[in-house]
Amino acid sequence: MKNFHFILLFFVGVPAFSQLSVKIDASKKGEPIADELYGMFMENLGNDDVGNLVDDCLWSELLDDRKFFYAIDDDEVLVPKNRKQKINQWTPIGKVEMDKTDAYVGNHSPKITTSETAENGISQTGIALLKGKKYVGHIFLKATSAVSVQLRLNVKNAKPETISITPTETYNRYDFSFIASNDIADATLEIVGKGNGNFHIGAVSLMPADNIDGFRSDVIKLLKGLNSKIYRWGGNFISAYDWRDGVGNRDKRAPRYEFAWECLEDNDVGTEEMIRFSELVNVELAMTVNAGFGDATSAANWVEYVNGDISTDMGKLRAANGHPQPYGIKKWCVGNESYGWWQLGHLSLKQYIIKHNMFVEKMLEKDPTLELIGSGASIEEMTVTECAKRTDGNVIPDYLSETDWTGGMLKSGEKIKFISEHFYCSVNERFDLEKGKYVEVSEPLEDWTRRPANRIKSKSIHYKKYRELIPGAEKIPVYLDEWTYYTNWVHPKPTLGVTIGHARGLHELFRHTDLFKMAGFTFATSTLSFTDTAADYNSTGLLFKLYGDQFGKTPIFVSANSPQPDPKWPIGGDQPAENAGGNCYPLDVVAAITEDGKAITVSVINPTEKDQSIVFDFGTLRTGIGKVWKMSGRSINARNIVNQKPEVTVTEYPIKNTNSNRNTQYSIPAATINLYRFELQQI
Repeated sequence: MKNFHFILLFFVGVPAFSQLSVKIDASKKGEPIADELYGMFMENLGNDDVGNLVDDCLWSELLDDRKFFYAIDDDEVLVPKNRKQKINQWTPIGKVEMDKTDAYVGNHSPKITTSETAENGISQTGIALLKGKKYVGHIFLKATSAVSVQLRLNVKNAKPETISITPTETYNRYDFSFIASNDIADATLEIVGKGNGNFHIGAVSLMPADNIDGFRSDVIKLLKGLNSKIYRWGGNFISAYDWRDGVGNRDKRAPRYEFAWECLEDNDVGTEEMIRFSELVNVELAMTVNAGFGDATSAANWVEYVNGDISTDMGKLRAANGHPQPYGIKKWCVGNESYGWWQLGHLSLKQYIIKHNMFVEKMLEKDPTLELIGSGASIEEMTVTECAKRTDGNVIPDYLSETDWTGGMLKSGEKIKFISEHFYCSVNERFDLEKGKYVEVSEPLEDWTRRPANRIKSKSIHYKKYRELIPGAEKIPVYLDEWTYYTNWVHPKPTLGVTIGHARGLHELFRHTDLFKMAGFTFATSTLSFTDTAADYNSTGLLFKLYGDQFGKTPIFVSANSPQPDPKWPIGGDQPAENAGGNCYPLDVVAAITEDGKAITVSVINPTEKDQSIVFDFGTLRTGIGKVWKMSGRSINARNIVNQKPEVTVTEYPIKNTNSNRNTQYSIPAATINLYRFELQQI
């Protein structure tokens, strides 16, 4: 529900830092803001730092290790180690052995010896359920003739839900369902047998009945509401990922160890699932091939699997897996962060360019219509990731040197339509050029919220130089396919202050629409606050929804002749020669005409802890009635947590006809984001 108040409540009674008069000139236009700049990035897996993004939020599966990668024993230490934030282990009830000679999927399957006098089997605790909600599942079992099996869902303070099955002597699928009797975070599923003999469990699954093709319906609804237009699927895991492990019957896809994040990959969410996900949230999918441990032929075969005609070898395989028609995915990233010393299969720039060109040739043979994205890293990224220093000892690379990854790719990388860039930055850290590493720093709000924008500003400066040095570089726009700002790296959990930083990042993208055509915010799920049973937008989710729904399409000139202060730190790395934020200091202001040309939108961020005020000078534009959406919170540390009262809100206020008073003063409270829309009477 919208909260409406007379706009005077929004204007008066606020002490102002100073009154800025902002000139808005619609005759000076930038290139349109691509819808894809609101795009998102997704990665299947993460470690103890970032969690497991698919399993923990998107994918509906409630059971961990449902195909039994790990041995089932009493040892709490998993081998190989698993760095997921949370994994519910299977525990034995009685005698359990891992049978390698008669495995249903993977290397082994649990074989449980049973008797007439005791129930033996396995159990898993930590399953979150909602009272009255239906849950559906299936299990693959086989048993000797005298054995019966029970599935028992144990919920505290309630009678167990029990399903009885008499398995055959060959593996068969048995479907089941439960209705939860209570809200609980730690229900237990037991799978036990009785009778003289033994039984095997091949695989087991349990999901909410309202899942949509395996995905959480609540999360699908929220992400679809962001209208992000494009998602990139890739990340560090892709450099050891074999796409063939993630196609076909999910129950027969063997689980694998994921070496980038050191955790379990169930392979339940693979090619078909991610393409289906993109359909459910109504976005284009940009896929990433494995250019780490992977080879060009494997990448080309993946292209053929996704896009090839049914007459091709891989097209036939896709059809056999249930999808005769090609998917038609056009945007493909060649490698992920190939510049990074941390990336599996990392090569020198000179060697990687050879590998990149091999991939391009093979992939385009399979589909000449592909739009390929090269893996880039401009001067500032090579500096702050210490990639340059680790290569030749120089903290800051020279243009077109062996440590200027983007320069090398633009000069020698073949047939790319876009080049990717990444950046990550965090509160209270800056890159120290003398020490060659990040150091802690205490900064006022206006400075630390500028850091994402400064990274984008730095890239724009470097690309201006690339376009001077490299013929044809101006034809290759940037896909900023990973970017974010965080207080820590444990599922970023944005505060209002961090969301202001994200907003300033968007503003800087809008100032450089000639360069940035697509983006991928890290991660799509980082726009949400979620538990195992509930989800809602956090403050950054509210930001992306607000801008995506309301901000205009064509950026126009904005100026108050009040430039940002000079840099406090040495130039280079994460500090550009000129601070980002435009020349409406201390505010951060951008404006754009709507796609239909009927309104002008002006977004005003107050990144200070003092109230400010502003006057808009629309020149020859005649503006009529309008409205403003204000994002605010009780403090810069305010957060929105699902199932709790929101601390950050977006409130809509009406604005009366502005032409009755061309000098209307608008108050901009401290630490707020204010998006204005004025109807245009003429342009």
